[in-house]
Amino acid sequence: MKIQGTHTINAPRQRVFEMLTDAEALARCIPGARKLALVGENTYELDINAGVGPIRGSYSGTVRLEDLNPPERYRMIVDAKGKTGFVRGEGSIRLAAEGDGTQVSYSGDVQLGGPVAAVGQRLHVSVSKMMTRQLFGAIEAEARAAPGETVKHGILRDYLRGKKPGAGR
Repeated sequence: MKIQGTHTINAPRQRVFEMLTDAEALARCIPGARKLALVGENTYELDINAGVGPIRGSYSGTVRLEDLNPPERYRMIVDAKGKTGFVRGEGSIRLAAEGDGTQVSYSGDVQLGGPVAAVGQRLHVSVSKMMTRQLFGAIEAEARAAPGETVKHGILRDYLRGKKPGAGR
């Protein structure tokens, strides 16, 4: 499955890049993330609860960042497995200054296997778009927070953040 899109975040490019490569911030922002921990140079261990339609489960695996060129771009390789299948993917993230904000462009290929792959591709695409909107809405909230300020996340908050005019396209 191919995924791609853009999202505008109302924060400076350097700050957005920092948020998108910070394990603690991402652990708070990724929908369903239970754990994201740095385990090696640009390599993270991931535990996440996710699902498509009636197939939901826990997945564990790794996320590796490559070709980092701060604050402009990087490549991400994901490999995770669970009882309901596996997810493997590779994608690129590009950040461009847009006024006082940042336009994030992403594209990639994702392979699904096991029972989760049996759910129709149309549903996979819808779920990936929803999770992406939630992620970038949460990243924006973190990036705009004052130093030391705690940002509250949750399904409803993250969903509403992603529904703002101009967010996610």
